[in-house]
Amino acid sequence: MMNIQTLSSLVCLASLMACQTGTERQEQAGNKHNESQNQEQKYCFLRTEGMQQQDTSFIQLMVRNETVSGVYNVIPHEKDARRGTVLGKLTDDVFDLVWTFTQEGMQDTLRVVFKQQDGKLLQKQLTVDTLTGRQVTVDSSRFSETYEPVDCAPTSEGDDVDSP
Repeated sequence: MMNIQTLSSLVCLASLMACQTGTERQEQAGNKHNESQNQEQKYCFLRTEGMQQQDTSFIQLMVRNETVSGVYNVIPHEKDARRGTVLGKLTDDVFDLVWTFTQEGMQDTLRVVFKQQDGKLLQKQLTVDTLTGRQVTVDSSRFSETYEPVDCAPTSEGDDVDSP
């Protein structure tokens, strides 16, 4: 009789441990899935133009889920630069961002739209609003400006990021 009780106890204990191990595996898999979803991805792109490729635009994007933040600097050679930050969302490889920048000591904002395609970053062309004289991004604009991927330089928090 003692052997049957011991055997029953062992079977129950083994079943309990098997259920617990399965639950732990599911929790670990769930945690890994959540960690990968909450991981921040960083992308950096550079665009050069001008006769001697002296005009540069640099963008660093940090993506967590659908939220995007980063740095965007447009530095034309011997002209006033626009340096600032971007904040917005990512939907289907399209970054819809608000760029808050400083130019000539004045702060301004501008909507900019980018699309990641084939490892590159494409920007919708800016047009000038004839009523206000300001640059705007029109939804019907084409993605016509190409940025090439570059390595993101390691920065510590609080550092000012300039374009290369």
